[in-house]
Amino acid sequence: MADERIKEHKIVVTLCAGDFEASMARKPRSQEEFDEWAYLAEKGLLNGHTDWQILYECTAEAMQRQDGDAA
Repeated sequence: MADERIKEHKIVVTLCAGDFEASMARKPRSQEEFDEWAYLAEKGLLNGHTDWQILYECTAEAMQRQDGDAA
């Protein structure tokens, strides 16, 4: 099993009007405004505004808890 190549896992993020509302504390005025907001959110994700170290640490902790539950 260790010799098998690990395939990538694709993560898709979908943004909706509710996400806009959570961010801006109001409904989007138009599709154009929502699209601009979503573009900026996507740009932020791609330009390193995600703290990957925190994400990795939280994931490792969750995996360790699952391993502990299985024991």
